Amino acid sequence: MEDEITFSASVVIGFLTCPLLIYGMLSGIYFFIFSKRPKYDKGVTRYLVILMFASFIIGLPISFYVDYMLKNAGYLTCDKISWQSPTTYVKDLSLCR
Repeated sequence: MEDEITFSASVVIGFLTCPLLIYGMLSGIYFFIFSKRPKYDKGVTRYLVILMFASFIIGLPISFYVDYMLKNAGYLTCDKISWQSPTTYVKDLSLCR
């Protein structure tokens, strides 16, 4: 594996939540153009919201698992700038910027 690995659980959550946001924007544009909701709006929205909640439920355990596996492999974590910044794992602390 590499000497420096960057991981962020928020990227996983954002990737799985993105379809809901895109559909929300597109259905809003459709509503303003045609003054009616799309035909299968409730069904599509329901499944996309389920996907969004599943991403939150799945994202947290994945984050803990990746952290556990990398620390067992001998990686150390660099200090974070903020709580939202991704976690950087390095083999040697001199690689931290």
